[in-house]
Amino acid sequence: MTCSGCGFEAPPDFAFCPKCGRKLPAVCPSCSFACAPDFAFCPRCGAALTAARPAEPVSAPRGPAAKSAAPGAEADRRPVTVLFADLSGFTALSERSDPEDVRAFQNDLFQAMSAEIARFDGFVEKFVGDAVMAVFGAPVAHEDDPERALRAALAMLDRMETLSQRWEPCFGGPVALHIGVNTGPVVAGSLDTAAGGAYAVTGDTVNTAARLQASAKPGTVLVSEATQRLTQAIFAFEPLGQLSVKGKAEPLEVYRVLGVLEAPRATRGLAALGLTAPLVGRDDELRQMCAVFERVQRGRAEVVSLAGEAGAGKSRLIAELLSRLEREGALATTTVRRAACSSLGEQTYGVFAAMFRDAYHVAPGDTLEVAQQKLVEGLQALGAGEDEARAIAPLLGYVLGLEVGHAFRHVEPEQLQRQIVLAARTLVERRLQQGPLVLVVENLQWADAASVALLRSLVDRLGDRALMLVASYRPTFEAAALVTGRTTHTAIRLAPLTEAETEALLGGFFGVSLKTLPARLRTLIVTRAGGNPLYVEEVVRSLIAAGVLVRDGEGWRCAVDDAGMDVPPTIQGLLLSRLDRLAANARRLIQEAAVLGPIFDPELLRTVASEPGRCEATIELLRDAELVEEVGRDAAARRYRFSHALLQEVVYQNLLVSRRTELHERVGRTLESVCGSTPARLEDLEALGHHFSLSPDKPRGARYLLAAGDWARSVYANDDAVHHYERALKTLRECDAPAGETLAVRERLGDLLGPAGRRERALEHYEAVRAAYASAGEPAAQARLCRKLGGLYWDAGDRERALGCFEAGLGLLEGRAEHIELAHLYQEMGRLAFRSGENDRAIEWAERALATAERLGSAPDANDAGRHREAAAVTAHAYNTLGIALARTGRLEEAVAHIERSVEVARAHELLQAACRGYTNLGVLYSTLDPQRSIATCLSGLEMAKKIGDLGVQSRLHANLAVAYCALTDQCEAEGIEAAQSSIELDRRLGQLDHLAIPLIVLGQIYQCHAQPELAMRYYREALGLAEQAGEPQLLFPCYDGLATLYLDMGDEAQAERYMVEAKEVCERAGLDPDSFVVLPFLG
Repeated sequence: MTCSGCGFEAPPDFAFCPKCGRKLPAVCPSCSFACAPDFAFCPRCGAALTAARPAEPVSAPRGPAAKSAAPGAEADRRPVTVLFADLSGFTALSERSDPEDVRAFQNDLFQAMSAEIARFDGFVEKFVGDAVMAVFGAPVAHEDDPERALRAALAMLDRMETLSQRWEPCFGGPVALHIGVNTGPVVAGSLDTAAGGAYAVTGDTVNTAARLQASAKPGTVLVSEATQRLTQAIFAFEPLGQLSVKGKAEPLEVYRVLGVLEAPRATRGLAALGLTAPLVGRDDELRQMCAVFERVQRGRAEVVSLAGEAGAGKSRLIAELLSRLEREGALATTTVRRAACSSLGEQTYGVFAAMFRDAYHVAPGDTLEVAQQKLVEGLQALGAGEDEARAIAPLLGYVLGLEVGHAFRHVEPEQLQRQIVLAARTLVERRLQQGPLVLVVENLQWADAASVALLRSLVDRLGDRALMLVASYRPTFEAAALVTGRTTHTAIRLAPLTEAETEALLGGFFGVSLKTLPARLRTLIVTRAGGNPLYVEEVVRSLIAAGVLVRDGEGWRCAVDDAGMDVPPTIQGLLLSRLDRLAANARRLIQEAAVLGPIFDPELLRTVASEPGRCEATIELLRDAELVEEVGRDAAARRYRFSHALLQEVVYQNLLVSRRTELHERVGRTLESVCGSTPARLEDLEALGHHFSLSPDKPRGARYLLAAGDWARSVYANDDAVHHYERALKTLRECDAPAGETLAVRERLGDLLGPAGRRERALEHYEAVRAAYASAGEPAAQARLCRKLGGLYWDAGDRERALGCFEAGLGLLEGRAEHIELAHLYQEMGRLAFRSGENDRAIEWAERALATAERLGSAPDANDAGRHREAAAVTAHAYNTLGIALARTGRLEEAVAHIERSVEVARAHELLQAACRGYTNLGVLYSTLDPQRSIATCLSGLEMAKKIGDLGVQSRLHANLAVAYCALTDQCEAEGIEAAQSSIELDRRLGQLDHLAIPLIVLGQIYQCHAQPELAMRYYREALGLAEQAGEPQLLFPCYDGLATLYLDMGDEAQAERYMVEAKEVCERAGLDPDSFVVLPFLG
């Protein structure tokens, strides 16, 4: 049996090549055809090859060599890269050729294509006529499947050229392949459950690859945009524009592969997007490595092994070490040799081949003579005599893969190995005579066994020399392979970054822009990344590609309110490859655990697992594979979590949707049996809502989610409430739910989104609900929505539309039986009258609201809690409106009493938003009547406003705090300016134009007091523009008054007089004393 890696002729009973370790082809038991090692079926006769393979142990890890088990595997969903290759003009060729010749050519063709596909760990899904379909990423995924597919495609074209030359005399002309490649999701698995069912992948990804192949010209490879995007750092492409293909509604962006780039770009990092960050969270590890380097300089060999999962920062840490040593001049007399092992596989002694190519400048295109001359000259430069150099050069040529292997064809493999080890040691010793040597080998887990053994031999034999070996690898590598008794071994395991370190990494990327990004988005990135720097980069890259993060001048901003994201495709293959190494029972259990969420209870898992009796043992296997870890040490409350949030998502997405929904329902039924249909804990409601919403029983899930949202809202966890309501709405839309349930959820969402600053979304929900109630002929519900819509328009500064909404609501209810909504509308009309300077009308409306609420709240049929709470809400707001209107007319003691009563009623009924409004106004009134209480009251209100998440009230309290700090304390510069600026920032974010003028006026007054007239003028003028637009006296007067004073101080008496007249006219129109505005400028 001939090894496809090195050409060694192995005995027929060998499974692996004894020279290079590559798996040997499998012989078909039916027709004796030499099949690629990973084939499940013979491409010549179709016979199954699995029977000849030994069964895999249940707990054994699955790697590329285990693909033979794939046809019996359960179906799943996964991203793959599909390759279609077809012979151009095969039908015409068959017509004019002898059938025997055609069959022989097909055998040659299929064998050549199969060998190249197998070389890059692809799976031959089928042969059809003269075409082959190969899949990269199924049954076993790799982190670089798109790259593997394109390398296989280019290699197939090269092999085809050789075949064409051989068969051209027979066919009377050349033959060529045309290839199509596409990347995307598929369903993969056996097509039936019977034994020997064929393993296949299905989905639009396959169809698109076939269409691309049909469109490719002879001798070319066409790829989709998805494949090009994932491989553009490695391959050169020619964009061919859009291509309309059969079966696709939209044209495809198509690219032709030109070849591998001469200098492939880095596939990791965000430098191409202008984002770079310093090394974060690895200071201790860097110090350890520097200390090892210093010891090596004193003449002792040492080994440093860096272990960490993919993306943990091993390469970055090595680069930082070498960079620091370079800056400090420590490498002036030290030689550094580097090698990076490839996931595509390494030739025998591949690590040393890479180092020798670098050391002797042997280029891939060098002829044999040129390469030999470079080797001899390099050896002589190290002090080797000409005879010694001529003797070692052939061995180096063999290691480098040059065509000198025939020189050793009569040498036994063991003896050849000894000679190579001796030559390598001689070269390293000669290099050490020139000074210290640092050998850096990255991704040692992919190195060939011969290279690992040679590295160990070198550090063992040269323990008394200044040699430092730095080897990085993933946890799957057995570190003991580098341990010797003569050399110190420093093992460093790179732990995940902490949340604070991940935040610092984001800060390095985004600088000051990070503070402007929503906290929810930052938390999303930190949580998804799980402390892995690569995952941080790829999550950020994904958000930029999706348009969530966009450039804003020199910085960045978030362009989408509700940012979500899928697992980045660059990470998906990496994580799925770890899953595919598991035995079938372990893989099944981790999929079942993924349905439970990122953290899972082993007892709950046991109730839904396919093999409950093996749960504990299988979980231990998953822990050993570092896929899950235990949370907490209390055996009674034992939990497990996935090692990364993204890992849980990838495993979950790997499940078929039908299997997911089945498992979610089983989990939901189990939870319901434990905690009942009316759970006593919010987390149980959330879990029931989650699982049932993803099961066939979606209405049940929606009801649980609605209940969870109501619970969260009742404790002012408004962000959580919005999340639950939005999920409930999505679930209701996916099933045939009663319209009333959908309307109830949408109204609740409007109630929470408005105060949170998401006014457009709130308006959308309210308008839809109002229209539905109008169609249903429900006037009270319509009036309620009119009131809520009016409140949103009011906050946006649109007084006219607000008044129209309130009047429309009154029109729907007046003349009918009294309804509590009527009291709400009276109160809103009173508040609007106050903001328009009509204080007497405000008092009148507020008193009508109080009287109506009292009547309805004490009516004989008003015995339900909801009616009492509604009446209390009206009462609290109406007392507040009454108080501020009385204050504006100079009746301060009465005003304080009414507003204190408002706060009392609000707190008694847990109406915290109403209480916050009361605190806002009490802070202003106390500044005159009880200064000591003013700041304390504002701070209490601010704390409460933060608790309920009402940004609008927070803005008002910040403005009042600024006034209090500057008028009543000496903390104006330290606290007052910051409070005013916080208010302005919130108002701008919220689009809260009705209030923005207030903090602008406050800041103008502060800068005027601090003799900074230019700044004061700027803020007054911006405030005046907003005040004139609103026409509100309490905003216009301080603007005119402030500008008049400024111009007077500047000596511009004409302008000063103009604004004094404007100020006087405002007071006369409103019938108010100017002093009341000076003392109480910002009641609301």
